[in-house]
Amino acid sequence: MKTNKSILILFLLSFSLFLTNCKKDEPQDEESEKPTYTIKNNGNAGVSSILDTEDTVAPQIVQSIPSVDGGTYPKTTPIIMFLNDKVYLNSIEDNIEVKYAVKSENKEQLIGGTVIINESANGYAILSFLPYVPFEANKQVIFTLSKGLQDDGGNNFLNDYVLTFSTTTNNSGNFDGNESFENGLSGVYFEGDGAIMQGAQGCVSATSGSHFCAITSGSNLISNGSAIGGTTSLVTLGPIDQELSSISFDYNFLSTEFQEYVGSEFDDTFMVIIFGTDGAHTEFITSVNTVGTEGNTECSDFPGIPDDGDSYAGSTGWLEKTISFDNVGKPSYIIFTVTDVADDIFSSVAAIDNISLN
Repeated sequence: MKTNKSILILFLLSFSLFLTNCKKDEPQDEESEKPTYTIKNNGNAGVSSILDTEDTVAPQIVQSIPSVDGGTYPKTTPIIMFLNDKVYLNSIEDNIEVKYAVKSENKEQLIGGTVIINESANGYAILSFLPYVPFEANKQVIFTLSKGLQDDGGNNFLNDYVLTFSTTTNNSGNFDGNESFENGLSGVYFEGDGAIMQGAQGCVSATSGSHFCAITSGSNLISNGSAIGGTTSLVTLGPIDQELSSISFDYNFLSTEFQEYVGSEFDDTFMVIIFGTDGAHTEFITSVNTVGTEGNTECSDFPGIPDDGDSYAGSTGWLEKTISFDNVGKPSYIIFTVTDVADDIFSSVAAIDNISLN
């Protein structure tokens, strides 16, 4: 009897040891290192203390780029969030997460990058995320802003904001030498409704050579493409085989929102993003509210506009813009984007020409 008990005890011990070893052999999720974020504040939309204590309303994201969850976009596509309030800077780092959907060696593939807060014409925050290294192609990216993010009144978002999209390659050649768009699509890649335009297009003609670049927030206005989510188009210029610390360019901003929606929440916006291996910079260029009723004149016969509302479409005319920033390294990219804000009608157009790279 004692012998049988000894055999049973040995069997149970052996079986327990077997199970323990099996568990050790099973792949276990490992804790990933927390990514680093560089947070930059351009303007007054990012605040370092809670100021607006009378505000008790939860902030919202009123527009996003990309604007279609589950879509597929080039790996150089930036992530941009338009908020309806200022943002408390100290709440950003612990409430943002960017990762690839598929784990690597049982670890989350977390993605670090630069978070930039720009100020819109309404004084609200525009939050941009640029990874330190461009997203890998053929990956699914998950971007999360947790509800712990706060506005300048200390109010949290009501829910987490999650955006998922897939990446693809962008093979459009090199942009060097095509700064006036006389070499066609070399180093030029459109997402949405965009085109290289030639000659006079109603009230708009090139400022250098005979071609200029244009993007719209509408659908099929100047190309066969449709704005992403009916709201946003981008043009990516690059790669550029030089280190950049400043750029200048001519731009002409046109909109169907003029004049009746000046001063409203429907503030169609034109922005630029510059990034490379050593950093990133984003800048708000202009918007319907920034231009105002006095800053535009009527534009006739530009393709596709006005596409809604009355018969008036306004234009700023060609203006020159110079932007300086810390060297972003090489290769570098420039992305121009135009977007409808808070709606998906009454389109706007951004025309670009005569770019100088320094």
